[in-house]
Formats: sequence, C-alpha cells, structure tokens
Amino acid sequence: MAEGNPWRRCAPTLCAVLFIAGIVGCGPTAPTGDVVETEPARGVLSFRGQPLKYHQVTLMPNGDRPAVAVSGEDGTVEFGTNEPGDGAVPGTHKVAVTYVGPPSDNPEEGVTVFSEPPPPEVEIDRKYANPETSGLTVTIPEGGDIDLKIELEPTNG
Repeated sequence: MAEGNPWRRCAPTLCAVLFIAGIVGCGPTAPTGDVVETEPARGVLSFRGQPLKYHQVTLMPNGDRPAVAVSGEDGTVEFGTNEPGDGAVPGTHKVAVTYVGPPSDNPEEGVTVFSEPPPPEVEIDRKYANPETSGLTVTIPEGGDIDLKIELEPTNG
C-alpha cells in the first residue's frame, strides 16, 4: 500500500499551528499615540454667574494636545488630555465652548442611534465655539489648577 503525499497528512496540523501562531501574534500592542504629561485641571463653567451645563469645553494649548471636558449639571468640568479626567498640559490655553446636550441613557446613542440634543436652556454667542474668537484663555500652572473659573459673558447689542 502506498503511503501517499506526506504534505497531505501534515497539512491539517500545519494549518492549525499557523492559525494559532497568527492569533498569538495579534495580541495587544503598545499605544499608538504619545502620552503627554498633564496636570490636574478642574473647575466651573458659568454664564452670567450661573452654572452652564452640558457644554463641551476645549482647552487649546499652543502646539500641544488639547484637553476636553463636558460640563455637568452643576457646571463643573474635569479636563482630560490622554484620557478622561487626567488633566491638561501646563501653559496658557485658548478656550472653545459648544453646547452638546445632556448625556443619553440609551446605550446605543452615538453607536447606532444619533439623536439631536434638546435645545440649550441658555443661548451663548457663537464666537465661543472657536478658540480663536472666544476671547477666553486659561492658564494651567505646574501642579495644576482645580479651581478654574470659566465665565462666559452675554453678547453686547
């Protein structure tokens, strides 16, 4: 009786070994972005002295990674640069503020469902949406600032 082709007998084993090697070789990798050093950055966003809720606040440093926060029900913001809440890079930042609406309790929101937020309770000037026109700046010192005050002013006219 002839033995047949030896590759035919080894093929299933060889395929299994290559498959397993491929899976193991596709394990977790190192982060692709650089992690920048940050300092704590928290505070309150307000308009006419009242907390301004559900607005995204972006801190734009000169030549570095921005930090972002969304104001809560009480206007509090906690900025994140590499991940939520990890702070902002030290230095002077231009500020942009835009309304994003309250958080959704729908787990599909932003994944397969995209709904308009309700209108804001307070209308702010469009100039605040752009860090170049907002006229707002904050400085994050070495060691951070956990008492930031970001106050928006009403439009004149």
